[in-house]
Amino acid sequence: MVDSTMGAELGNLRLGSAASVETVISVDDVPITYQKSGSGPPVVMTGGGLNNAAMFAELVDQLSPNFTVYNYDRRGRGRSGDGNPDEFTVDLELADMEAVVRAAGEGCYLFANCTGGMLAVHAAARGLPVAKMALYEPPFESPPVSNDYMDRLRALLAEDRRADAVELFYRESVRFSEETISYFKQHPIWDAFLALAPTLVYDCALGIDYSPVPIDLLPSIEIPTLVIDGGDSPQWIFTACESLADGLPNGTHHREPGESHVLNQKTTGPLITSFFTS
Repeated sequence: MVDSTMGAELGNLRLGSAASVETVISVDDVPITYQKSGSGPPVVMTGGGLNNAAMFAELVDQLSPNFTVYNYDRRGRGRSGDGNPDEFTVDLELADMEAVVRAAGEGCYLFANCTGGMLAVHAAARGLPVAKMALYEPPFESPPVSNDYMDRLRALLAEDRRADAVELFYRESVRFSEETISYFKQHPIWDAFLALAPTLVYDCALGIDYSPVPIDLLPSIEIPTLVIDGGDSPQWIFTACESLADGLPNGTHHREPGESHVLNQKTTGPLITSFFTS
């Protein structure tokens, strides 16, 4: 067992599938797929770096008794298309999110993990028609990476050195310990991370170009928003999540004791269920 709870909590992730897979077409004609399950008010759900929809099977199980869950794969992941990676912009991901939200229906709820939460904040500032948002550790204000980080990441991916690219991301962007990275490499989900490696460029571009908490945009986001962080996460995460919640007109901050950056789906499910139904 590793000392880092970030490594230990990876055991909460498991691959799974939903009862049905449906598709919407985004602004650049790229198909974006989502797994639809459950019954009740709609909840759109999306992940962060090296996440695909199948990794959130436990959270889907937690939510589907009370909600219709639209668990979507961001572009380049799962069954979603990718367009031309050289023409990627964050605006395309915002359009993807809006397309799924409109398929779910205006006034739906939104849960987003990690960099998906950064997308959610910027989409909400542009008028995304959701009734409430719950965000887990959107990594605003993350420690800066070196100036050549993106060049090195792109070079590794161009050589199809996916394992090296994933290690670079975890080591220099997320700043996991060597012990945690070693643990991840032994976990069955490592192969899924390698399959998702080309999308690291998208998340890293988002993390670099949209790093600051968008304080000037927050007053326009009037919907109730729950910002969650883990009690064992680093101080910069605390600062970013507190700043985000404080700047939102209807923001609430919750710190989950004993948790860290790897989402604990078993504890988060009841928390966001309570928030969405209150």
